[in-house]
Amino acid sequence: MKNISIWKDSIDLKEYPKLNENKNVDVLIIGGGITGISTFYYLKKSGLKTILVEQNKIGLGITGSSTGKLSILQNDLIDKIRSSFNDETALKYINSQIDAINKIVKLILDLKIDCDLEKIPASLYTNNEFEIDRIKNLAAFLLKNNIRVEPSNLKIVKNKFAIKDDVSYVFNPLKFLNGILSKDDYEIYEKTSIIKIKREKNFYISYTDNYKIKSKFVVIASHYPYFLIPYFFPFKSALEKSYLSASTYNGQKLSLINYQKPFISIRTYKNYLIYLSNSHNISCKTCDYNHFQELLKKLEDIKLKPDYLWSNIDIITNDGMPYVGEIKKNLLIGTGYNTWGLTNGFLAGEILKDIILKNNNPYISLFAPKRFNLAQLKGYIGNICKNALGFLVGLKGKNNHYCSHMNCKLIFNKIEKTWDCPCHGSRFDINNNPISGPANKKSK
Repeated sequence: MKNISIWKDSIDLKEYPKLNENKNVDVLIIGGGITGISTFYYLKKSGLKTILVEQNKIGLGITGSSTGKLSILQNDLIDKIRSSFNDETALKYINSQIDAINKIVKLILDLKIDCDLEKIPASLYTNNEFEIDRIKNLAAFLLKNNIRVEPSNLKIVKNKFAIKDDVSYVFNPLKFLNGILSKDDYEIYEKTSIIKIKREKNFYISYTDNYKIKSKFVVIASHYPYFLIPYFFPFKSALEKSYLSASTYNGQKLSLINYQKPFISIRTYKNYLIYLSNSHNISCKTCDYNHFQELLKKLEDIKLKPDYLWSNIDIITNDGMPYVGEIKKNLLIGTGYNTWGLTNGFLAGEILKDIILKNNNPYISLFAPKRFNLAQLKGYIGNICKNALGFLVGLKGKNNHYCSHMNCKLIFNKIEKTWDCPCHGSRFDINNNPISGPANKKSK
């Protein structure tokens, strides 16, 4: 059994150098996941000199730990958006996801990217009586707006009601990124952390340990923005950890997820079944070993044994909508995808490109990070409490490892052999090097 994601074991990614000199560019992209690579892809023909830096290796963060789904049946998220906003906004969000799926598929076909793309209807199910009417109501909403769904017959999980769509796909996300990068030359620097960003007149200076990058625009495409002011990101989002496995499997092709927490997400990949479960806020129930054991029990119930085990962390926004756009003049972010980072991350790349080039885009206002609503306000207090809880949870640990982001005490994940932060989700390898942010320096 391997304690890495199946995607990371499926491909040898191209290696890029570490930054070794000062740079003067038009656009600096920070983060080498699907948001950063998509933004770079969309800017490639703009004539703007663009570079991308990644503190670890391209694709090996959240993108390389995902389930690899492209779907519009996104658990209870659509209903959360309907509640936070209205039906019109929810429909715009659904159409954005359909748009993203269509553009990803078109790109794969146009560039002839070998990323194991398959069209498999996605199913949304429940095993709770009180959720049946909610799914039926969601189905009626979709059908009313000419989005086809129909009843689904699932056998691998116990369920009392399920629906499925006809627009969803699954693929290998790392092969997809690798395919984009292999079709053109991109100036990318790995093992390069940005430790500070400073505004000077009409440009930004971004600092690494030894070098400076001067740019008119900065796109922060890292999973979790590492600054607090002026955006106060910890108040506007929470972090959710999930546990995944890939097991040898020879049954029917599947793609499904249940309606409401605790989430179970399942899909097939070649002769494997990928199973996600035990999602929780990172500040609560922090013993990863126990969560992995519960996942193993669920696999045992369907007579499977894992070939791969790994975990992933997602950013959950207060109102269910991503944060994509400008937060200060020429400083942009793309994050907060509520576990649906592949569609939203790719979509963010086009939105960020259009903001930089001053093009019209129907989703700029929809995902605007400066938005404010009642759902945002309600989440503030809860997120402040969760951050405080994470700090307190860490204090109970017996180790003396501290996160370099905000000094939270780290918890050792003995399955994946990483040091994990219960406050803001930073992860470090066994040698204290940052694997994923917001931390961008070695742990203490």
